[in-house]
Amino acid sequence: GSYEANGMAGSAAAGVRAINGAEKMETGKAQETIRDSKSKSTAEYANELAKLVPSVEFKVGNSYSTTKSGQTLTLNSQLLEKMRNDPEKEKEMKELIRGVESATKLIDGMNKASGWTLVYRHGYIDENGKYREIACVRNDFMLDMSDRLREERRENIQKLMDKSKEKAAEKEEKSEKEEKSEKKEKSEKEEKLERKETFEKKETFEKKETFEKKEKSEKKDGADKTDVKNRTQIGANLDLKI
Repeated sequence: GSYEANGMAGSAAAGVRAINGAEKMETGKAQETIRDSKSKSTAEYANELAKLVPSVEFKVGNSYSTTKSGQTLTLNSQLLEKMRNDPEKEKEMKELIRGVESATKLIDGMNKASGWTLVYRHGYIDENGKYREIACVRNDFMLDMSDRLREERRENIQKLMDKSKEKAAEKEEKSEKEEKSEKKEKSEKEEKLERKETFEKKETFEKKETFEKKEKSEKKDGADKTDVKNRTQIGANLDLKI
């Protein structure tokens, strides 16, 4: 029994030594990683992180990029320092950065397949390791359709304007013709009336002239008859005297 107990104790001790050894190895690796990270400059470390996300422009800063084009990923400068001193944080953030790269490729493929074009996309990982994104895309098909619709609308408006002008011109021409016709009709009426008046005046004058001639003739006839009568009377008187 004593032998078995000693054997078990020995095995347990060996197990503890093995665990302690493994822990020391992990600790050693972590310390080595920290030493490696610290030995590199911030720029060199950032360049290494940039290789994890080649589809976008990698930056170190405190907010999103403000450019209105391209694709960027900005890593908070405080988080960068945490990553250099904390292997677990570094591992976690590298996985996130790789995830941004995968998501970027996926979204670009979807946009291309659906006719959307990226204007800009800017990602940002804050000091707590939270990822945020702002993006702007446009639909070239819809824009092209909008341009065509605007052109068609402009053409239709122009056609309506031209038609309205034509109608107005026709109306004006018709009005001018009607006015000319009315003037001509009025002129013809006035001319007829004038001719009628002239004829009536002429007729009246001729009647008056005929009447005056007749009157003169009657007076003359009356005078002649009186003269003959007088002459006859004188002759009779002369006969009586003889």
